[in-house]
Amino acid sequence: MKKYAFIIACLATQSLWAQVNTNQFGVNQIEGSNQIAVGTYTEYENQPYISSEWTKGALLAADGKWYAVQKLNFNAYNDRPEYQEQEKTFQPRFEVKAFVIGDTASGIKYRKGFAAIDQQTPKSFYEVLVDRQVKLLKYTKASLLDVTSFNSATKQKKFDFNTMYYLVKPDQSIVRMKKDKKSILEALPDQAGRIEEIARDRKLKMKNCIL
Repeated sequence: MKKYAFIIACLATQSLWAQVNTNQFGVNQIEGSNQIAVGTYTEYENQPYISSEWTKGALLAADGKWYAVQKLNFNAYNDRPEYQEQEKTFQPRFEVKAFVIGDTASGIKYRKGFAAIDQQTPKSFYEVLVDRQVKLLKYTKASLLDVTSFNSATKQKKFDFNTMYYLVKPDQSIVRMKKDKKSILEALPDQAGRIEEIARDRKLKMKNCIL
């Protein structure tokens, strides 16, 4: 997807993801009254999280306050950020409108508030790959599948991950992207000439490109 992200980045000029002020961290901590303990998924073959590692991160509340956590991850099954403290997993009780997993400058950025499309609503979180006037989003959904073997008396289940890409235009309309240049051209017909120029300059052979 990096080739497509490069093309879209070249089409836009203004970054809309505000720089995170790390000096805010440490003053806003999630207290007990603001956290909800959640269960684990030990009975399943795998976990519904986007990463096998829990890393430091930051949560942006609806009131504009940033909260720092030491172990953050994204649950792609319930579409919520979750964090760990003392071997327990929690969700913040307050509304989260964005979060960053990892370093605030180079970490994985998630945001909600985009127009509804497919099965997603404005409350669905997307990974923001390009955050400018034209945005490139990645949506990951984990579904629980029954993988019990034939004639097995023990039920077995695992999470299956599906990834989709979307483009948000300057008018905030959102379209689903396929894995080729044609999809970008159809989504941004007024930029067709510029897209072809960028692809030509970069010598990108995207017609049969596999992500």
